[in-house]
Amino acid sequence: MNRRPCFAFLLLAAAICLLTPSASAQGLIFTLPEDGIGIEYEGKLIQETVRPELEDGREVLEWTRSLSIKSVGREDAEYNGEVQPCRWIEIKVITGKAGAAGIDAGLVGARIYKILVPESTVIDSAVDAQTIPNSYLPIVRGFRRLGEERVETIGSRGVTMYPTLCLLANYEDPEVIAESASIENVSGRDSFESRHMRGVFVRERQDARSTNTAEFWVSQDVPFGLAGWKVKVDGDVKGATDDRSTFTRLTTITCEMKVREVMDFVESELITDNL
Repeated sequence: MNRRPCFAFLLLAAAICLLTPSASAQGLIFTLPEDGIGIEYEGKLIQETVRPELEDGREVLEWTRSLSIKSVGREDAEYNGEVQPCRWIEIKVITGKAGAAGIDAGLVGARIYKILVPESTVIDSAVDAQTIPNSYLPIVRGFRRLGEERVETIGSRGVTMYPTLCLLANYEDPEVIAESASIENVSGRDSFESRHMRGVFVRERQDARSTNTAEFWVSQDVPFGLAGWKVKVDGDVKGATDDRSTFTRLTTITCEMKVREVMDFVESELITDNL
Protein backbone atom coordinates (compact mmCIF):
# COMPACT_ATOMS: atom_id res chain seq x y z
CA MET A 1 0.00 0.00 0.00
CA ASN A 2 2.87 2.40 0.67
CA ARG A 3 4.48 1.94 -2.73
CA ARG A 4 1.52 2.43 -5.04
CA PRO A 5 0.92 6.08 -4.06
CA CYS A 6 4.61 6.79 -4.72
CA PHE A 7 4.29 5.55 -8.30
CA ALA A 8 1.04 7.52 -8.59
CA PHE A 9 2.78 10.68 -7.45
CA LEU A 10 5.55 10.27 -10.03
CA LEU A 11 2.94 9.88 -12.75
CA LEU A 12 1.09 12.86 -11.33
CA ALA A 13 4.17 15.08 -11.46
CA ALA A 14 4.79 14.02 -15.05
CA ALA A 15 1.18 14.80 -15.93
CA ILE A 16 1.45 18.29 -14.44
CA CYS A 17 4.56 18.94 -16.54
CA LEU A 18 2.69 17.83 -19.67
CA LEU A 19 -0.26 20.03 -18.83
CA THR A 20 2.06 23.00 -18.29
CA PRO A 21 4.75 22.63 -20.99
CA SER A 22 6.22 26.10 -20.44
CA ALA A 23 5.79 26.18 -16.68
CA SER A 24 8.63 27.40 -14.55
CA ALA A 25 8.23 28.73 -11.07
CA GLN A 26 10.07 30.00 -8.02
CA GLY A 27 7.46 30.68 -5.39
CA LEU A 28 9.28 29.19 -2.42
CA ILE A 29 12.12 31.52 -1.33
CA PHE A 30 11.40 35.20 -0.73
CA THR A 31 14.22 36.26 1.63
CA LEU A 32 17.46 34.90 3.08
CA PRO A 33 18.02 34.37 6.83
CA GLU A 34 21.35 34.28 8.58
CA ASP A 35 23.51 31.38 7.50
CA GLY A 36 22.98 28.23 9.57
CA ILE A 37 19.22 28.79 9.86
CA GLY A 38 16.57 26.49 8.42
CA ILE A 39 12.84 25.91 8.35
CA GLU A 40 10.72 22.79 8.03
CA TYR A 41 7.13 22.64 6.74
CA GLU A 42 4.65 19.80 7.02
CA GLY A 43 1.29 19.15 5.43
CA LYS A 44 -0.93 16.99 3.25
CA LEU A 45 -0.98 16.31 -0.47
CA ILE A 46 -4.24 14.92 -1.87
CA GLN A 47 -4.83 13.67 -5.39
CA GLU A 48 -8.35 13.11 -6.72
CA THR A 49 -8.58 11.38 -10.11
CA VAL A 50 -11.64 10.68 -12.22
CA ARG A 51 -12.03 6.88 -12.51
CA PRO A 52 -15.34 5.96 -14.20
CA GLU A 53 -14.74 2.25 -13.58
CA LEU A 54 -14.92 2.77 -9.81
CA GLU A 55 -18.21 2.78 -7.92
CA ASP A 56 -18.12 6.46 -6.97
CA GLY A 57 -16.31 7.49 -10.16
CA ARG A 58 -13.15 8.78 -8.53
CA GLU A 59 -10.02 7.72 -6.69
CA VAL A 60 -8.61 9.74 -3.80
CA LEU A 61 -5.04 9.28 -2.60
CA GLU A 62 -3.46 11.13 0.32
CA TRP A 63 0.15 11.59 1.39
CA THR A 64 2.02 13.43 4.12
CA ARG A 65 4.66 15.86 2.87
CA SER A 66 7.67 17.38 4.60
CA LEU A 67 9.72 20.18 3.06
CA SER A 68 12.79 21.84 4.55
CA ILE A 69 14.95 24.74 3.42
CA LYS A 70 18.36 25.38 4.99
CA SER A 71 21.15 27.90 4.55
CA VAL A 72 24.30 25.79 4.79
CA GLY A 73 27.19 28.04 3.81
CA ARG A 74 28.42 31.28 2.26
CA GLU A 75 30.73 31.68 -0.70
CA ASP A 76 31.76 34.48 -3.06
CA ALA A 77 31.34 33.38 -6.66
CA GLU A 78 31.06 34.89 -10.13
CA TYR A 79 27.57 35.53 -11.45
CA ASN A 80 26.79 37.64 -14.54
CA GLY A 81 30.44 38.63 -14.80
CA GLU A 82 30.71 39.86 -11.22
CA VAL A 83 32.05 38.19 -8.07
CA GLN A 84 29.35 38.53 -5.43
CA PRO A 85 28.09 36.98 -2.18
CA CYS A 86 26.29 33.68 -2.67
CA ARG A 87 24.54 31.27 -0.37
CA TRP A 88 24.41 27.48 -0.34
CA ILE A 89 20.74 26.57 0.00
CA GLU A 90 19.60 23.00 0.61
CA ILE A 91 15.99 22.01 -0.11
CA LYS A 92 14.62 18.60 0.85
CA VAL A 93 11.16 17.22 0.20
CA ILE A 94 9.71 13.89 1.31
CA THR A 95 6.26 12.68 0.22
CA GLY A 96 4.72 9.43 1.43
CA LYS A 97 2.70 7.68 4.08
CA ALA A 98 3.16 8.84 7.67
CA GLY A 99 4.02 6.22 10.28
CA ALA A 100 5.57 5.85 13.72
CA ALA A 101 9.06 6.04 12.19
CA GLY A 102 8.27 9.11 10.08
CA ILE A 103 7.28 9.42 6.43
CA ASP A 104 7.69 6.27 4.33
CA ALA A 105 8.39 7.59 0.85
CA GLY A 106 8.62 4.14 -0.75
CA LEU A 107 10.40 4.10 -4.08
CA VAL A 108 10.34 7.86 -4.48
CA GLY A 109 12.45 8.61 -1.42
CA ALA A 110 13.62 12.07 -0.48
CA ARG A 111 14.50 14.65 -3.10
CA ILE A 112 17.38 16.92 -2.09
CA TYR A 113 18.74 19.92 -3.96
CA LYS A 114 21.89 21.79 -2.86
CA ILE A 115 22.36 24.99 -4.84
CA LEU A 116 24.66 28.01 -4.74
CA VAL A 117 22.40 31.04 -5.12
CA PRO A 118 23.55 34.65 -5.67
CA GLU A 119 22.10 36.59 -2.75
CA SER A 120 21.13 39.47 -5.04
CA THR A 121 18.69 37.24 -6.97
CA VAL A 122 16.48 36.38 -3.98
CA ILE A 123 13.60 38.87 -4.06
CA ASP A 124 10.18 39.28 -2.45
CA SER A 125 8.43 40.09 -5.70
CA ALA A 126 6.95 38.46 -8.80
CA VAL A 127 9.36 40.49 -10.99
CA ASP A 128 12.79 42.06 -10.45
CA ALA A 129 13.84 45.69 -10.90
CA GLN A 130 14.05 45.16 -14.68
CA THR A 131 10.52 43.63 -14.68
CA ILE A 132 11.96 40.18 -15.42
CA PRO A 133 9.65 37.50 -13.93
CA ASN A 134 10.93 35.77 -10.82
CA SER A 135 10.17 32.46 -12.50
CA TYR A 136 13.21 30.44 -11.40
CA LEU A 137 16.02 30.61 -8.87
CA PRO A 138 19.34 31.46 -10.56
CA ILE A 139 22.28 29.35 -9.43
CA VAL A 140 26.05 29.38 -9.88
CA ARG A 141 26.19 25.61 -9.51
CA GLY A 142 24.29 22.88 -7.75
CA PHE A 143 23.71 19.23 -6.97
CA ARG A 144 20.73 16.98 -6.42
CA ARG A 145 19.84 13.48 -5.30
CA LEU A 146 16.54 11.87 -6.21
CA GLY A 147 15.56 8.99 -3.94
CA GLU A 148 18.39 6.51 -3.53
CA GLU A 149 20.12 7.51 -6.76
CA ARG A 150 23.66 8.87 -6.74
CA VAL A 151 24.27 12.60 -6.33
CA GLU A 152 24.40 14.37 -9.68
CA THR A 153 25.46 17.82 -10.84
CA ILE A 154 22.74 20.22 -11.96
CA GLY A 155 23.63 21.32 -15.47
CA SER A 156 21.30 24.31 -15.76
CA ARG A 157 21.88 27.86 -14.51
CA GLY A 158 18.62 27.92 -12.62
CA VAL A 159 16.26 25.75 -10.59
CA THR A 160 12.47 25.63 -10.84
CA MET A 161 10.50 24.41 -7.84
CA TYR A 162 7.31 23.41 -9.66
CA PRO A 163 6.21 20.64 -9.63
CA THR A 164 9.07 18.45 -8.36
CA LEU A 165 9.76 20.28 -5.09
CA CYS A 166 6.67 22.40 -4.54
CA LEU A 167 3.32 23.12 -6.19
CA LEU A 168 3.66 26.88 -5.66
CA ALA A 169 4.26 28.86 -8.86
CA ASN A 170 5.53 32.36 -9.50
CA TYR A 171 2.21 34.16 -9.91
CA GLU A 172 2.60 37.07 -12.32
CA ASP A 173 0.06 39.38 -10.72
CA PRO A 174 -0.73 38.08 -7.22
CA GLU A 175 -3.61 39.60 -5.30
CA VAL A 176 -3.03 40.95 -1.80
CA ILE A 177 -5.92 39.57 0.26
CA ALA A 178 -4.67 41.23 3.44
CA GLU A 179 -1.55 43.28 4.19
CA SER A 180 -1.56 41.89 7.73
CA ALA A 181 -2.85 38.45 8.57
CA SER A 182 -1.91 35.71 11.01
CA ILE A 183 -1.20 32.07 10.17
CA GLU A 184 -0.51 29.35 12.73
CA ASN A 185 2.18 26.71 12.64
CA VAL A 186 1.45 22.96 12.56
CA SER A 187 0.98 22.68 16.32
CA GLY A 188 -1.13 25.84 16.58
CA ARG A 189 1.07 27.12 19.39
CA ASP A 190 2.74 29.85 17.35
CA SER A 191 1.52 32.23 14.69
CA PHE A 192 3.23 34.53 12.21
CA GLU A 193 2.15 37.96 11.04
CA SER A 194 2.11 37.77 7.26
CA ARG A 195 1.01 39.30 4.00
CA HIS A 196 -1.83 37.07 2.75
CA MET A 197 -1.57 36.59 -1.03
CA ARG A 198 -3.55 34.82 -3.74
CA GLY A 199 -2.31 33.85 -7.20
CA VAL A 200 -3.48 31.99 -10.31
CA PHE A 201 -1.26 30.29 -12.87
CA VAL A 202 -2.85 28.82 -16.03
CA ARG A 203 -1.27 26.89 -18.89
CA GLU A 204 -3.19 25.45 -21.80
CA ARG A 205 -2.60 23.52 -24.98
CA GLN A 206 -4.98 21.97 -27.53
CA ASP A 207 -5.82 18.89 -25.47
CA ALA A 208 -4.96 19.82 -21.87
CA ARG A 209 -5.26 22.68 -19.36
CA SER A 210 -3.78 23.16 -15.90
CA THR A 211 -5.05 25.78 -13.44
CA ASN A 212 -2.94 26.40 -10.36
CA THR A 213 -4.66 28.49 -7.66
CA ALA A 214 -2.86 29.31 -4.43
CA GLU A 215 -3.08 31.24 -1.21
CA PHE A 216 0.23 31.91 0.50
CA TRP A 217 1.47 33.89 3.47
CA VAL A 218 4.69 35.91 3.18
CA SER A 219 6.24 36.88 6.50
CA GLN A 220 9.36 38.59 7.83
CA ASP A 221 9.03 36.46 10.97
CA VAL A 222 10.15 33.19 9.37
CA PRO A 223 13.37 32.16 7.58
CA PHE A 224 13.13 32.42 3.78
CA GLY A 225 9.92 34.45 4.09
CA LEU A 226 7.14 31.90 3.58
CA ALA A 227 4.87 31.08 6.54
CA GLY A 228 2.48 28.69 4.79
CA TRP A 229 0.55 27.96 1.62
CA LYS A 230 -2.48 26.22 0.11
CA VAL A 231 -2.43 25.15 -3.54
CA LYS A 232 -5.02 23.52 -5.80
CA VAL A 233 -4.07 22.28 -9.26
CA ASP A 234 -6.96 21.34 -11.57
CA GLY A 235 -6.10 19.29 -14.64
CA ASP A 236 -8.61 19.30 -17.51
CA VAL A 237 -8.51 17.41 -20.82
CA LYS A 238 -10.38 17.35 -24.17
CA GLY A 239 -9.94 16.16 -27.73
CA ALA A 240 -7.29 18.09 -29.66
CA THR A 241 -9.85 19.33 -32.21
CA ASP A 242 -12.75 19.80 -29.79
CA ASP A 243 -14.04 23.19 -28.62
CA ARG A 244 -12.62 24.63 -25.38
CA SER A 245 -16.05 24.30 -23.81
CA THR A 246 -15.58 20.51 -23.78
CA PHE A 247 -12.73 20.55 -21.26
CA THR A 248 -13.52 18.08 -18.46
CA ARG A 249 -11.84 17.55 -15.11
CA LEU A 250 -9.33 14.69 -14.93
CA THR A 251 -7.38 15.40 -11.74
CA THR A 252 -7.41 17.76 -8.77
CA ILE A 253 -4.37 18.00 -6.52
CA THR A 254 -4.43 19.99 -3.29
CA CYS A 255 -1.58 20.70 -0.92
CA GLU A 256 -1.56 22.62 2.34
CA MET A 257 1.71 23.28 4.18
CA LYS A 258 2.49 25.03 7.47
CA VAL A 259 5.62 25.69 9.48
CA ARG A 260 6.60 22.76 11.64
CA GLU A 261 9.90 24.01 13.04
CA VAL A 262 12.46 26.79 12.71
CA MET A 263 15.93 25.26 13.02
CA ASP A 264 19.24 26.68 14.28
CA PHE A 265 22.79 25.51 13.55
CA VAL A 266 21.76 23.44 10.53
CA GLU A 267 24.26 21.52 8.41
CA SER A 268 24.21 20.13 4.90
CA GLU A 269 22.87 16.62 4.41
CA LEU A 270 24.06 16.19 0.83
CA ILE A 271 27.72 15.13 0.55
CA THR A 272 29.28 16.81 -2.50
CA ASP A 273 32.98 17.07 -1.59
CA ASN A 274 34.13 14.72 -4.35
CA LEU A 275 31.93 16.13 -7.12
